[in-house]
Amino acid sequence: MSQALVAYVAIVTAVGGFILSGSVESFLALGWAPLVIWIVVSLIAESLWLQTITGKAMESMASAVDISLLVLLGYKPAVCIVAIAFALANVFFSKRVWYKAIFNAGQNVIALTMAGIAYSLLGGTPLAANGGLGALRGPALIIPWVAATLVYFVANTLLVSGAVALQSGRKLLTTWREEYLYYHSILGSAALFFLSPLVVVSYLAVGFFGLIFFFVPLLLIKEAGSRYIELEKAHDQMLASERLAAKGEMAAEIAHEINNYLAAISGRAQLFLMNAATMTPERAQEGARIIFEQARQMGILVRGMVDFSHKETRLQPTRLNDVIRRTVEFITPQNKYERVSFDLDLEQNLPETNLDPAQVQQVLLNLFSNAADALVQEKCPEPRIMVRTRFVGGDSVEVVVEDNGPGIPAGSAHRIFEPSFTTKPEGHGFGLSTCYRIVKNHGGTISVDNAPRSGARFTVHFPVRKAA
Repeated sequence: MSQALVAYVAIVTAVGGFILSGSVESFLALGWAPLVIWIVVSLIAESLWLQTITGKAMESMASAVDISLLVLLGYKPAVCIVAIAFALANVFFSKRVWYKAIFNAGQNVIALTMAGIAYSLLGGTPLAANGGLGALRGPALIIPWVAATLVYFVANTLLVSGAVALQSGRKLLTTWREEYLYYHSILGSAALFFLSPLVVVSYLAVGFFGLIFFFVPLLLIKEAGSRYIELEKAHDQMLASERLAAKGEMAAEIAHEINNYLAAISGRAQLFLMNAATMTPERAQEGARIIFEQARQMGILVRGMVDFSHKETRLQPTRLNDVIRRTVEFITPQNKYERVSFDLDLEQNLPETNLDPAQVQQVLLNLFSNAADALVQEKCPEPRIMVRTRFVGGDSVEVVVEDNGPGIPAGSAHRIFEPSFTTKPEGHGFGLSTCYRIVKNHGGTISVDNAPRSGARFTVHFPVRKAA
């Protein structure tokens, strides 16, 4: 761990310990029997942890119980109960490294204390000792309850994000957004917090047996969350598999092309060695020019493979026309495109867009490869791929990739971006679905239709990079 992370963990742990030391008296005042039962209830809830979508942080399913304890008993007894249950959960269930366990306990105590202070300042009182169900009959508790819930969520997730940010070297707000502020995480957290009234009402009306009505929906939420995260990971694996398949196909083409370049360079070098003494300056200059051109073409292929190799999305200000030119320059030496001509109609002064050049290149490579396959299969006499860029609508740039091949088969256009759907006899069906996901991840759109003159036409829109 870095020194900053060690200091952060130490501070959070120390603050949490200080809060607990001042809460013991209120905790013991509840009596041993209720305390033991509440600790068991909290321990069961603590066993229901869910990994966040990146896999670098954890999301507690016990948040509904934590808020419920705060509302029922007050935050001082609640933090002690939660801390004891958390320690027991770490022994029996999660088995974290010791410093992670004490940090998570301290962070949870701090978040619950901040929520309890907000609850008290806005007029909330512990319901178990102040009116029970009668105190729920009216809107007076709505504002303090909601405020406590929001404060708990923000404090809890920010404290965890701080540790993850220091460990991974990311910015705090970026980490917070990536770990907790995506749609399904917020939806799941909201569902958990809205369950806290169910815990309170069940306990006040029926007693501890009423908590059974809480744990069943909690298990269902955990199952739904796990399924969603598994689905997202499967999507990521599909994207990685498509990149690997595309790299494999290109590797065979590129190896063949590099071998041709090396043969030309080797042949010219042998001529130099054999005829060095008698070679005229003109012939020497011509041989050197050929060697230089072949080496330059090899450099283009290597740069293209390097650009295509990284996995993560790295958005940066990008000139889309330059990416298109480099991609066309990269693929034209390959055998597949030997007879295919490229017509580039690229609008000048196209505004910059915030893109990942390598992933955009992957989209272009897929579209160009599909077009070339269709053109070769139909044996078009003059195979041609047209690429056009335009600035449209004031807030997006348009890329159109069109060929003069047979076009999209009837009835296939609406399914063409579905995973595993393909019209090729030997296709795997992940190329265009990967294109669709990359474009969507950039905030853009992709569509397909048949061009008026025949041939398939893919239209991609990317949002323009906003000025700071």
